[in-house]
Amino acid sequence: MSTTKGDRTSAGVTPSDLPGEELAALRSRVAALESELSAMLREAAQRRSREPALEHDDSKTSALLDALLDPTVAIDAFGTIQAASRSVEKAFGHAPRELVGRNVNVLMPEPYRSAHDGYLERYRRTGVTNILGRTRPFEVVCRDGSRIVCDLSVARAELPGGLGPLFIGSFRDVTERRRAEEAVRDSERRFRALFDRAFEFIGLLRPDGAVVEVNATALAAGGLSRDDVVGLPFWETRWWSHSAPMQERVRDAVGRASKGELARLEISQRGRGDTVLDIDLSVKPIVDDAGATVLLIAEGRDITELKAAQRAETAVLRALATIGESAAVLAHEIKNPITAVNLALRAVAEKLGEDHRAVLEDLVARMRHLEQLMRGTLSFSRPLDLRRTECDAKTLLENAVTRLRGHIEKSGAQVRVDASDDLPFRADPNLLDEVVSNLITNAVEAKGTAHVRVSAAPRGDGGVELAVEDDGPGIPPERREAVFKPFVTSKPGGTGLGLAICRKIVEEHGGTLRVSASALGGARFVVVLPAER
Repeated sequence: MSTTKGDRTSAGVTPSDLPGEELAALRSRVAALESELSAMLREAAQRRSREPALEHDDSKTSALLDALLDPTVAIDAFGTIQAASRSVEKAFGHAPRELVGRNVNVLMPEPYRSAHDGYLERYRRTGVTNILGRTRPFEVVCRDGSRIVCDLSVARAELPGGLGPLFIGSFRDVTERRRAEEAVRDSERRFRALFDRAFEFIGLLRPDGAVVEVNATALAAGGLSRDDVVGLPFWETRWWSHSAPMQERVRDAVGRASKGELARLEISQRGRGDTVLDIDLSVKPIVDDAGATVLLIAEGRDITELKAAQRAETAVLRALATIGESAAVLAHEIKNPITAVNLALRAVAEKLGEDHRAVLEDLVARMRHLEQLMRGTLSFSRPLDLRRTECDAKTLLENAVTRLRGHIEKSGAQVRVDASDDLPFRADPNLLDEVVSNLITNAVEAKGTAHVRVSAAPRGDGGVELAVEDDGPGIPPERREAVFKPFVTSKPGGTGLGLAICRKIVEEHGGTLRVSASALGGARFVVVLPAER
């Protein structure tokens, strides 16, 4: 069978049957395909050879991310999270796989969330940023909506092959640290408020005496600023510059306090200008758990006015003592002539007629009152010489009533003693008998036919309480304190010294004498004597 030339395309044709040009072109095409295939095969082989290394690098990167203690995220230039450490989940509540592919602004509160893409766009356009290479505070929104404060550090990392930069953000949770810092600041504010507003002068010193801190009160008192004193030895500050002996006393006090001793002294301090203040100064050590002195507290109280008052009071007391001594001498000198005149008047009165005798009797009575007044003044001004012995309360009261029996019966009064048989205490029996007798006499004379109760009772502190009360008119509250003043009396012919002397005796015993209303309706005088120490 024969074939035509056009049938070669559908029948088997060998390269030898092709024309020369077509055969050359075909062979060139085959060669090119073979070269391309070979290159592809080589590239595939190279890729297969690199896959273990790439997988190894990915494993190292994953291990590195998993090992990071601080939460770390990597974002691209558009803010998309490319990787996140496992610690992100513990800190923020987001699993790393939940964050990858999301915009990093998911971790940001408003208004930063909405503005962050704009920050990135400006950085891509200008290359200007304020966050790279530095650490700044940053508030992170957690998965549950809560917020924590972190220190954020951002660094730029370049990827190979021109794939663009990555931005690595490392977060460190400082919420507790910030709270602690705020607590410290708050504590310091409270400390300063108390320190600077304290009425006393307060300073903190090192154990060697150098001034660490001083409150505003102390600075104001000396007209100083903080820079004038901080760092100086305490004794070299202006407060003590007016006197070398004062400086030495302060230095000695600091030295004793640094050894663990409380040092206290009264000292003069320089105030504003040339003024000098009297100060009650104490220097106290502050020790650590090991007992070592770590700080000293110097505390001063301005006692200038108190010392001035004490000096004035001392002057007054000296003047009064001088007056008292003079009055005692004067009373003693007057008493004897009065007694002589009184006796002479009595002798003359017996030789005169009735009319003249009445005048002289009145004069005698006046002289007798003056004599009593002189005796009372001598008794009140004379120092007491206490002679304490063991006393029994019931015996003391009964003896006083027995001695006044005649006066009691004459006035028609009734006196009842109410005391237990065994109530011992220590006192001067003679002086205390004078007190009880005076109180009973006053009670009997308060009413024509008075009912008087005299009692004794023990006290919880080991002392004793003696009371004399009556059913007389009583003493109004506004006059109760005045009755103990010298020369104050409501009785005709009274000297007004009886109750004053009674209170003096009781106070010399360390006790008190007071008056109140009685359940009987009159007055109740109470003598309280503490146990002798």
